[in-house]
Amino acid sequence: MSRNVVPMVVMTAALAVAGVVPNGSSVAANENSAAERTREQQAWKVSYDAAGTPNFVAGVQVAKKGLRPEEAALSFLEEQRSFFKMSAPRAQFKVQRVDEDALGMTHVRLQQTKHGLPVEGAVMLVHLDRTGTITGVNGHFDVAADQAVLSTTAAVTAEQALVTAKGAVQAPDELDYVPTTELVVTQTPEAQPVTAWKVNLNFLGEMPGNWYVYVDAQTGAVVDQVNALMDVHDAAHGPYHPGHASGIGVHGAHRVLNVSHQHDPVDGNGQTFYLLDQSKPGMDGIRTYDFKNLVRSRNWALPGVLFADKDAAWHDEYQRPAVDAHYNSERVYDYYLHEHGRNSIDGNGMAIISTVHYGKNYNNAFWNGFQMTYGDGDGKFFIPLSAALDVAAHEMTHGVTTHTANLQYRNESGALNEAFSDIFGALVDDDDWECGEDAMAPEAIASGRTALRSLSDPNKFPVNASYVKYGNGSGVYPKHMNEFYRMPTSADNGGVHVNSSIINHAAYLTGIEIGREALGKVYYRALTVYLTPKSNFQDARQALVQAAIDLYGADSVETAGVIHGLEGVGL
Repeated sequence: MSRNVVPMVVMTAALAVAGVVPNGSSVAANENSAAERTREQQAWKVSYDAAGTPNFVAGVQVAKKGLRPEEAALSFLEEQRSFFKMSAPRAQFKVQRVDEDALGMTHVRLQQTKHGLPVEGAVMLVHLDRTGTITGVNGHFDVAADQAVLSTTAAVTAEQALVTAKGAVQAPDELDYVPTTELVVTQTPEAQPVTAWKVNLNFLGEMPGNWYVYVDAQTGAVVDQVNALMDVHDAAHGPYHPGHASGIGVHGAHRVLNVSHQHDPVDGNGQTFYLLDQSKPGMDGIRTYDFKNLVRSRNWALPGVLFADKDAAWHDEYQRPAVDAHYNSERVYDYYLHEHGRNSIDGNGMAIISTVHYGKNYNNAFWNGFQMTYGDGDGKFFIPLSAALDVAAHEMTHGVTTHTANLQYRNESGALNEAFSDIFGALVDDDDWECGEDAMAPEAIASGRTALRSLSDPNKFPVNASYVKYGNGSGVYPKHMNEFYRMPTSADNGGVHVNSSIINHAAYLTGIEIGREALGKVYYRALTVYLTPKSNFQDARQALVQAAIDLYGADSVETAGVIHGLEGVGL
């Protein structure tokens, strides 16, 4: 059982928008559900998904004193299984984790299963106050999977599924990480439940991938696939000793770096210095590596080789991207620790690993599920992307999301994933409300592309020309739901980078009203306490408003600011 500390206050009964039926939901389903509810349930504030299933319930006051939180959660769902449209909660749910916060509140995260197999993206959260009283429930329950008659015995082997998956995404013969296979229940693009092998393939190259391929466990056919590579669009060394060094960044800024050094293993007199920060108590270090402008080779894999030098002055041109990556990683680490009490990306002190000099003229940076990787840019659109503090914060926040809400990287949940990375990028790099401005090349700036995206004015930058046909014809990033791009998953994973700008703009509108600190607390709480893998924009509205109520009260300026920001973009 994990006990991650997340600041929060009691979940109130006054969820300002919970009685509103979300866009796409069935009013009839809402009315029918209400008609079946008990007198106790009449006080609950409930919103429903498009299928009429409750997905955000606040105002619950059901005492479960004396029970362990996970037992209290399962007991409550069992009692209310008709209301939540669940057949057998005790048998269906597996406890993922139990998080207790600094004020004594507890959050039980439950994974839906089918005959013991996990149902993809189906996660429910049950919230309890310090007395053991359940105060709310939210998340997504897959009713179709629950009711389906499925064989969970695979006719296709994991090895066969792996071969099929490799062929589907044209993966190289040699992968950079050991592939994984897991038997799950998922949905086809036609929303039909199916038992499938979930195959994860993580590899490098000119087009690196962190692919999840779903192979039907009965027929062997590929039923779904998504690239979850989240982008912006040393054991042999012996004992290390901590120290400090001087560095120069990409833009010429002087940096004081936390590094490590060791005696030369040959004569014992010389010193070698490494971009390895071991000064943070309770975490595994901040490490920065060199990939030497390769993309992959038989004998070369991420993270590369730990950056090293014979003196403590990191001033060479080639070293500058590494200096910025190392320095910026510490800035982002400090933000999450001091503002949110979070110890590194996973909350438990995992190592922060960055690799620079990936590929030649590589115009991107990415989080591959394990680490950050930065290209040097082509000198025309981007310079080395590690130069931008907000890019570092963006990629590291993808890691935070992976270890909390785990938002699926497609469609609206993927756009939320990207938006939270942009938003925290702007909170850490608080000079403006732009994303990636310090990584733009002079030629791009001269053409008017002064940043990658803008939270304050998304419309000022164009989207990829191939995406224009999916929008309203304006060809620019949207800032309101009436400008939403309806994109297939084959294009930008369903608009994860494009439609994220709507949520970005909502955060900006809120931030200018309540300030960056309060904005960060609300969005962090929504991400870590309320959002689940399949959360969409309406779910995010519920989560953000409830997070503001928790922290500041239903009648607070902060809650009003959150609502105003969301309404300002049509949510």
